[in-house]
Amino acid sequence: TFSPDSGMTRAMLTTVLYQLAGAPAGEMASADVSLSDVADNAWYAPYVKWAVSQGVTAGTGNGTFSPNMQVTREQVVVMLYSFASNYMGMSVGQGADLSAYQDQGKVSSWAREAMSWAVAQGVVSGADNGGVLTLNPQYNANRSEVATMLRSFAEKIS
Repeated sequence: TFSPDSGMTRAMLTTVLYQLAGAPAGEMASADVSLSDVADNAWYAPYVKWAVSQGVTAGTGNGTFSPNMQVTREQVVVMLYSFASNYMGMSVGQGADLSAYQDQGKVSSWAREAMSWAVAQGVVSGADNGGVLTLNPQYNANRSEVATMLRSFAEKIS
């Protein structure tokens, strides 16, 4: 089953991005990355190491990745932004003005540029809550939300 309302972890997202990249086995084999919370025998280890080695993610700081942490909407956007710019080598262009979103101030400073890009590209559209637009950047993204962002990314970017 797909379990659309279930959470999407950081490890799951790197696995999906590896597949979106075309499953480049050579890049995976050469990914020599060490993260203190990613055991070499974990199912997700090769995908996480690939993502870090390709600049898709920098982890969560201090040599960690937090593979079982559920991704937030802004974390998904940052990984997609990094995938486009660092992995695909794309010029990301100008971002959108986020001032129309009531919660734009809740976008973390490290995610602001990526969120602005994602809105401009139509990867994220935000939610209309009774006439109030929100981005919900800190909310945990479930599998259906991530699938929607990935579909928009694949159609509009890759």
